Amino acid sequence: MAMTFDTRFLIAKLQAARGAAADYAGSNLIPALSLTHRPLEADRQSRDLVDGNPGATGADFLARPRVRVTTALEASAATAPGAAPFWAPLARAAGLEEVLTLATSARYSPSDSEEQEWATLVGGFGGSQTAPGAASDFLQEALDATGTIGFEAREGELPRLTFEMTAIYGAPVTRDQVAAASPLDLGPLGQSAYREVDQISYANTTFTFANQPLRLRELSMSDETPVIFGDRPNELTTRRGRRRYTGRMVVTAPDLGDFDYFARSLDGAESALLLRNGPAGNQFEFRADRVQAFLSDLGEADNEVTATLDLLFLRDETTREFRITTQ
Repeated sequence: MAMTFDTRFLIAKLQAARGAAADYAGSNLIPALSLTHRPLEADRQSRDLVDGNPGATGADFLARPRVRVTTALEASAATAPGAAPFWAPLARAAGLEEVLTLATSARYSPSDSEEQEWATLVGGFGGSQTAPGAASDFLQEALDATGTIGFEAREGELPRLTFEMTAIYGAPVTRDQVAAASPLDLGPLGQSAYREVDQISYANTTFTFANQPLRLRELSMSDETPVIFGDRPNELTTRRGRRRYTGRMVVTAPDLGDFDYFARSLDGAESALLLRNGPAGNQFEFRADRVQAFLSDLGEADNEVTATLDLLFLRDETTREFRITTQ
C-alpha cells in the first residue's frame, strides 16, 4: 500500500545533552504551514577506477549521511502570556535563548552562551490524528538537530517562522516494527501551546522603522549562520558557526522629506525596527534595535513606487541582533 503524503509529520523535543535522545513519548505533532523532510541527505562520491576498461567500473558510495528538515510555522504567541510557544524547541535548537516571565512574556534572542542546545526530531509518514497509520508507513528518529531560523511577514498573509534543521542520520523503521509501548507512539496533531495567528494587516499589525510608520509590504529576516556537520573519526556532530542575520524590507516609497532612504543608505545609518502582530495576550513582536537598511531597488506595486531595502541586523547589548517576544 502506498504511503499518503498528507500524513507527513514532525516532532521536535529538546535534548538534555548532545547525543542523548529526548523523551518524546506521546508528543503532539507540530502544526506546520509547510514541511519538507529529507530523511537521507548525503554526499555521493565516485570511485573512479582507471583499469584499462571503458565505462564506470567503480561503484559510487554515499558519505556523511544526515537528515534535513525544512518547515514554516505560524509566528504565534503561546496560549498564555509567559508560557513557551509551540515553536520554542526549534528556536532554541536554532541558537536562540529563552527567557520566560511568569504570566507576562516569553522572549527569544540569539544566545551568547557557548552551550548550544540540540533537539531530537521525529518525522515520517503516518501521523494520523485518529489512527497510527498503515504498517508500511515509516518513522525516523534523528538526534542532535540544529539549524537556522527565519521570519517572514507579508501583507495579507500569516506571519511565519521558518526553520532549516540538520540532524544525525537515524535509520527509519516501519510502523509494524514499532511496539505499542514504544516512545515512537504519536500524539495528536497540534500542541497544547499552539495558537492561531492573525494575518498581517492594518487592523492587526503595527510597524515602525527609525520611528517612522512606513507602509510595510514585506519584511524578512534570514539566518546566514553556517551549520557545520562533522563526520570523522571520533566525531559525529552538528553545530552552528559564527552567526549572521540579514533581511529584506519592501515598503511603499516614502516622501524623501519624511524619510531620506538614499542618504540613510549612503551613511549606513542604524535604526530600530519594530513589528507587532495581534492583540495583547496573543501578540507576537519582532524587534531589532540596530538595523542597517541599504536601498537595492525601486519598483512598482499597485501603481505605486516601492522601495526594497536590504537589511543587516547588528548586535545590541539588550536585544542582541533581534528579539522575539510573545505576550
